[in-house]
Amino acid sequence: MTKRFIELDEFKGLSLLEQLNILYKDGVHIGKRTVDGKAVILYQVNNFYAEVYYKVYRKDVAKLLLSDNVEVVQPYLDQIQVKDLDESHE
Repeated sequence: MTKRFIELDEFKGLSLLEQLNILYKDGVHIGKRTVDGKAVILYQVNNFYAEVYYKVYRKDVAKLLLSDNVEVVQPYLDQIQVKDLDESHE
């Protein structure tokens, strides 16, 4: 699948395999955390977020949570780095 704009509702209609292919190929990796000893990865795709909960990291997906609410980013904020602004524009 080529990179293109996909809406959340359209993404929800895809199979899990198709969703994961889009996340791995076109999604922006936001962060990683651990919940109950299992890896959880947050991706951003266009205007929504996808949290992948793994049984076995990158091999067996337990669940995929989708949201267009920016609050899903909250547990990952400590991992997000904002690059210094270019001071030449001051």
